[in-house]
Amino acid sequence: MIRLGMIGTSQIAHTFAQAAVRSGRYSLEAVYSRDNVRGQEFGKHYGASRVTTSLETLADMEDVDAVYIASPNSCHYEQAMMMLKGRKHVLCEKPAVPTVEEFENLLREAKKQQVILLEAMRTAFDPGIAKVEEWMRQIGPIRRATLEYGKYSSRYDAFKRGEILNAFNPALANAAVMDMGVYAVYALVRLFGKPEEIRGLNVKLENGMDGIGTILARYPDMISEVLYSKITDTIGESQIQGEDGNILVDRIAEPGKIVLKMRGEKEEIFCLDQDENPLFEEAKAFADLVEKKDFQKAEWYQQHTKIQLGILEEFRRQTGIGF
Repeated sequence: MIRLGMIGTSQIAHTFAQAAVRSGRYSLEAVYSRDNVRGQEFGKHYGASRVTTSLETLADMEDVDAVYIASPNSCHYEQAMMMLKGRKHVLCEKPAVPTVEEFENLLREAKKQQVILLEAMRTAFDPGIAKVEEWMRQIGPIRRATLEYGKYSSRYDAFKRGEILNAFNPALANAAVMDMGVYAVYALVRLFGKPEEIRGLNVKLENGMDGIGTILARYPDMISEVLYSKITDTIGESQIQGEDGNILVDRIAEPGKIVLKMRGEKEEIFCLDQDENPLFEEAKAFADLVEKKDFQKAEWYQQHTKIQLGILEEFRRQTGIGF
């Protein structure tokens, strides 16, 4: 049983806590929150015996094995480093940190302390992505991939009324590409590796927040578009075009329906029976890595994260997104 600490009490923290408890692999031991009342409410709900407003206290807890970080993006690096120095395994919400340099610093500390560091990217653990990889071998040379993920944010209406919540505050290292585009960028890296070149365009909101954009990625024999948005909904499907057929994916972040269309043949449909909690597979995978101390498998995930962060960093440079 992994003794778990939590940083943050947001909705995503609730979702992960529910997944962790239901997996039977964790016991929630401690909660950190800047707001002691919220922390107490969160901890009571999941059976945590301790609540703290001190990150140092959490890092020093000897009976906490691992920490899940669900704070604003701008806090991830400092908090993850502190937990790693406290010899805690760390699962950090996506995007793990804004820059490749910061991620490499964290990786060095994780190696020094002999603990697992992992980005909490649910797409990495989704069985639908593995099915897409399998079918890609059937559609011949791949020439184009259009990966799309957009969702009208529940906090955008408040933004339009003049209320700037955390989700639309660039001072917290927030941007639509960091919040929504990251899923499609991760899928791009997982399926095709590191591109030779990227180019980007986006639309910024009144406060400089990135709201919608496109990343064009070039590979030796194909091109790809990543389309993302936080201010509109994605209606269409992601598509991978091969010379002999196509693959359609309903939601690239968490595929539910995948269609294989070979030229001149009847289409084949694969539907996934998804768990009601989108972080359940992620919680199980992290538990496996921690319990087995599987540093080799962790490195496989970490390499994907590093390439993903490099793409996001270059895109932000090109399109003038600064934190």
